[in-house]
Amino acid sequence: MNSLHRRHLYIAFLLLFTLTVNAGIAYFNIRRLVQNERVVARTYLILTEVENVLSLATEAETTQRGFILTGSARDLQAFEAAQSQIAAALSILSKNIVNPEQKRNFPLLRRAVEQRLKLARQGIELRRKRGFGAAQKFIAAGAGGREMEAIQTYARRIQNSEQEILQQRADESTEAAENATRTFWIATGANVVFLALVSALLWRASEQNARLEHAFADLKRAEGMRDSLSAMLVHDLRTPLTTLLGPLEMLHSGVLGPLDETQREIVMMSHLSGERLLTLVNELLDISKLEAGEMKIQAVAVALPDLIREAIGEVSRHQGGETARISTEIEADLPPINGDRDLLLRVLINLLGNALKFTPSSGQVAVGARSQDQMALLWVRDTGEGIPAQDVDKVFDKFGQVETRKAGRKMSTGLGLTFCKLAVESHGGRIWVESQVGQGSTFYFTVPLHREARAETAKG
Repeated sequence: MNSLHRRHLYIAFLLLFTLTVNAGIAYFNIRRLVQNERVVARTYLILTEVENVLSLATEAETTQRGFILTGSARDLQAFEAAQSQIAAALSILSKNIVNPEQKRNFPLLRRAVEQRLKLARQGIELRRKRGFGAAQKFIAAGAGGREMEAIQTYARRIQNSEQEILQQRADESTEAAENATRTFWIATGANVVFLALVSALLWRASEQNARLEHAFADLKRAEGMRDSLSAMLVHDLRTPLTTLLGPLEMLHSGVLGPLDETQREIVMMSHLSGERLLTLVNELLDISKLEAGEMKIQAVAVALPDLIREAIGEVSRHQGGETARISTEIEADLPPINGDRDLLLRVLINLLGNALKFTPSSGQVAVGARSQDQMALLWVRDTGEGIPAQDVDKVFDKFGQVETRKAGRKMSTGLGLTFCKLAVESHGGRIWVESQVGQGSTFYFTVPLHREARAETAKG
């Protein structure tokens, strides 16, 4: 091998080595940028939810004081809504905080928020049971002030730490962009063929860095807008649906004057649409509470025959047009169950409404109940379209919509069955479905018998 050929090999090896190193450096820089972008997205989410917790804690305090001063049900509803939203924000933070320092601060923040809400509820109970004077003394004693300071302290710690992370990621992105620039010039000198690739990598790095810097600036501006935005939401968007439904109900009942048939029909349709939207909002809030374990279960002895009859009556009242006939299959002398009557009634209404929706008017729907061990087994059976086997596991997923065999029809918003699953599980029961396409479906769920009934069952 002559020296010229050897030199060419050395040059080729050097070019290949240089390109490999440059490609590795470029890949490393781009990967850092992508990772930084993910971290920044999570940081924005944490900062936003911490701000939400601060704002909602203030809102809860304000509406509590408003209720104590006026006794207004609207202030009490706003306080309860703030509690639910705080729980949702804390749940999001719990899932997204990964920094060790933040993991130490977050439980302290959660504890302070829970303690502040507990004191707020105590003040409300004083107002309800002992009147304005007792509640005023409770507030005048400074109840909740120390907790609000703790909330602000721990929230600011989390925010400051996340701001440092955000700045650190921006600096790392800038450094990565500079390294990519150097890689570009080295790669260009080594081989023109790689010029387009390196240019694309550099352009992507610069673009990502610009997005990070722009987002950082937007976050600063957003902090200044937070207070005004929160005020607008509180005053202008607090109860729009309730405000809408009240006048519509008055119009429909004739309180504001007589309406002709067409006007009554229009008002009734508007009122029903508003009720559906309000039901959807309440369902979303209830699902959020159930998922967070915040829903209070008012467990009492419930007679299943009465509960089933009421559910059938409610469903029949809201169904328009001709529907399938509903029959009952209730075990004689069925003992009462132990559960929240309103929640279980909604479960039955959801299951019956779902069965009627997918069953032709010539079909049949049956609802039944019997005791099984120390539980009550309830079911809703229909002769409708059925659910494909591959979709059976999806029906209880949130927003899960299963395609049926007829014209691609879908199952509503996908929230009703999710609510059923969470409500049943909150009682210590379980829910499942058995179905065959073209033959119908049967939804089963179990709930515990009342304590006295369980004791009698055990003795028997």
